[in-house]
Amino acid sequence: MSTLWRTAFERGGQSWPTVELRYETFCERLAALGHGEGTLPEHVEAIYVCAAGALGENAACRAIEQRHFGALRSAIARVDGRKDFIDEVLQLLRVHVFSGPAPKISSYTGRGPLERWLRTAAMRIAFRQKKAGGRQVESLPDSPDLAAAPTVVSRREDDRDQAFQAAYARAFERALQEAFSELQPRERAVLRLHFAEGMNIDEIGRVYAVHRATVARWIAGYREGLARAIRGRLEAQFGQLAQDEFDSLFGLVYEQLDVSVTALLRNSVQFAGIAAPDLADEKAS
Repeated sequence: MSTLWRTAFERGGQSWPTVELRYETFCERLAALGHGEGTLPEHVEAIYVCAAGALGENAACRAIEQRHFGALRSAIARVDGRKDFIDEVLQLLRVHVFSGPAPKISSYTGRGPLERWLRTAAMRIAFRQKKAGGRQVESLPDSPDLAAAPTVVSRREDDRDQAFQAAYARAFERALQEAFSELQPRERAVLRLHFAEGMNIDEIGRVYAVHRATVARWIAGYREGLARAIRGRLEAQFGQLAQDEFDSLFGLVYEQLDVSVTALLRNSVQFAGIAAPDLADEKAS
């Protein structure tokens, strides 16, 4: 194996001194993530501990909890500040991340900080638990609302927190509409066919006389472009947030972007005229 990987392995061991991991296991994890011997993920030290955690090593799980779970409490408290709620979410996060034959920790890629990855997972669990507790929650994957931003609209003692979340929901809806209106006509049309009309990639391919793989590539690219445009607008408006807090909020937006786009296309008069019969003559690029 390369000197680069060996050095990264040693850095991982220094960063997580209570965690033991075989060098061969570390290399297997890097290879599974698609890295060659000359490349590394940005946060390779976290890959070290996650590789051990994926094997069920108790020392690795404890080390991750001790280093990162404390910082998650304030994020969860934005959903519900009760201690028992926070403790319940953290326990569910432990099960989600560390348990089972294929623990979720094995899906961490090292592209972003581990704490941010954990925070996003914790926030998703928190919103779902809030809904399960009988309180109204928007922005979950089954929400039909256009304002499907990551916000809780239940009663709160903290009026400032309510005001922030309401502002975030409005900003998300506006950013989505603006970003969608700036797409090219074919981009809007393809997304409408897929999300609002329910056409699959084979059917859209027949409309444009292109291969299904081309349509799949279009949809993925248009979706990523929307996400980047929305993120840019929200970052400009909510720049006062810490980066990891913003990433947690936007992670929830991104998770349900498809739901939001579908609602926009079905409910908005502005985009209602984009229909399949107008597309057949358009040339694919």
